[in-house]
Amino acid sequence: MSLWVIDADPIELRAGATEDDLQTVIRAVYKQVLGNQHLLESDRLTSAEAMLRNGDISVRGFVRMVAKSDLYKSLFFDSASQYRFIELNYKHFLGRAP
Repeated sequence: MSLWVIDADPIELRAGATEDDLQTVIRAVYKQVLGNQHLLESDRLTSAEAMLRNGDISVRGFVRMVAKSDLYKSLFFDSASQYRFIELNYKHFLGRAP
């Protein structure tokens, strides 16, 4: 049995989105990319979130910034073997195992 939810409804960010919509997208990105890690307020990427709110970056750009963050690196790259890191990248970014 897979740990990933297959029947989850896709979350989209459309033009004219409300703050609630933005928060839903931000939470979904953090959950998908970082897993079920408890994220402290100090760990959040506030500059990337602000850029998403302002429309300076897309959701794809926000995912990219989370993936390239020091937080992601410390949680998954520094603490796992290379093979495990690759497996986690597949799960976090493609939503499936390799």
